[in-house]
Amino acid sequence: MELNLVELNEIVACPNCKGAIELQESGNTRCASCGESYRRLPFSWELIPSSLRSFELLEVWEQLQENGLVSYREDPEHNLSVGERDDCRDFARFCQYTGRVLDIGCGIQPWPSYFSSADGDIRFFGIDPLVGESPADYAQIRSVGEFLPFAENTFDRVLYATSLDHVIDPVGSLREAKRVVKRDGEIDLWVGEKSPSAPKPEVSPDWYENLVKPEGADDAFHYRRLDSDIVKSFIAEAGLQIVAEECVEVDEYRRRYFIRLVG
Repeated sequence: MELNLVELNEIVACPNCKGAIELQESGNTRCASCGESYRRLPFSWELIPSSLRSFELLEVWEQLQENGLVSYREDPEHNLSVGERDDCRDFARFCQYTGRVLDIGCGIQPWPSYFSSADGDIRFFGIDPLVGESPADYAQIRSVGEFLPFAENTFDRVLYATSLDHVIDPVGSLREAKRVVKRDGEIDLWVGEKSPSAPKPEVSPDWYENLVKPEGADDAFHYRRLDSDIVKSFIAEAGLQIVAEECVEVDEYRRRYFIRLVG
């Protein structure tokens, strides 16, 4: 899909200083206010500020992202929101999409399954640190949840579809979501909770066995696995309020939580 530059330039902002920027179809972009430079990708733009380099856990996060990319390529059915899935349908129903929708941590699939039930005049946008090298069926920008490249009060809905546990700073990301969502908008979370006692597979594929688990990380994909209590503490710290929640018991070890927030 061709990216609508007119609409994008109405809503993008420098993720470093939040000043106005203008994306160029033909090349890189520089913020006139702070001088930060951003580059054009084959199918999008990379809007990640240099201040990300100061994060204490950056090397850990980069290794986790690399591991995630391997899992997406080797086993997309189990690691991306693709195909017909009850959990994706349930999340789409919970979200009640309207207007402009931002998906934080959208993944590299061209069209997430939880978008598929949407109808009406809904425009989807996604950010993820791994997108931009392949085409997508909606507007994706390579960016991170802690430094959203959008102006405040822009989106009617902001989503985290099992992605809050993949950001470096969950509270900082939730505060950014609060900044970019409209005053009458909502933030919808999908949190997958897995018990530490869940049995491990007897045999894992070679690609999984070859992943590097960073020191201090809970596993090869998460620095810290989140449960609903931890997430609720993040929500409170970010100054957000829970207005609705659902819990689905998947099995004796796994639950999925859907949580709706307002500022």
